[in-house]
Amino acid sequence: MDYDKDFRDLYLSTRYGMIHYKHHPGSSSSMIMIHGLASSTRTWRRLVEHLPEGLDVYLIDLLGHAESDAPEMKYTVNIQVEIVRELVSENRITLPYLFGHSYGGWVSALYARDNPTRGVILEDSAGLEQFYSEVRGTEARKKYKEDILKKALALDARRHVIEAVLNDEFLESQLEEKDLKAIGVPVLIIWGSEDNVVDPKYARIFNSEIKNSRLSVIQGAKHTPHYTNSKEVADLLLGFMGS
Repeated sequence: MDYDKDFRDLYLSTRYGMIHYKHHPGSSSSMIMIHGLASSTRTWRRLVEHLPEGLDVYLIDLLGHAESDAPEMKYTVNIQVEIVRELVSENRITLPYLFGHSYGGWVSALYARDNPTRGVILEDSAGLEQFYSEVRGTEARKKYKEDILKKALALDARRHVIEAVLNDEFLESQLEEKDLKAIGVPVLIIWGSEDNVVDPKYARIFNSEIKNSRLSVIQGAKHTPHYTNSKEVADLLLGFMGS
């Protein structure tokens, strides 16, 4: 697939604003790819090059990101889950696979907890309650938020969106043990061995709490294996779908 040539730009009107997404129509399984904080559909550019033409692929700009609207509001992960649900309904997608990176992994896990899917891929996923409980109120958390905001603004992200997402008072629906155990579909967990944003130790928690899950650690990769190790991630993804 070619990101620039093979995907159509489409828009979805939601009660929160207009959402931009890209679609590559295919005759086989559907997959929705959900980017991380301050990112966009472009993050999948390298990965989709290694995917077969028959795959039905949706790339979404989450609310507040890239070409989607960014209203002044309280940004919560539950609202992003609603956005994905509306995308599925609008396009009449039956049992999609969800591929979520970082913040998008959090969205994907919550979606799969309450909505029918065929399977989920969580890549260097955020959202674990253990992560936030360990860092909340610490200097490490303060520095983490400052670093994320700095990186996000360098990518032309909207300040009010990133600050809202990083506001600990707005954090809700963190992934607890009961949430992970409620995910009843197969889950592939992919993690970079050198992730310096979400420590690889959290990958093992996802793996131990999600019953039907497998973990693949990509040696040498940091927080975005789908970009730095795109062929390896594509092979893992297609193997997971094929199984």
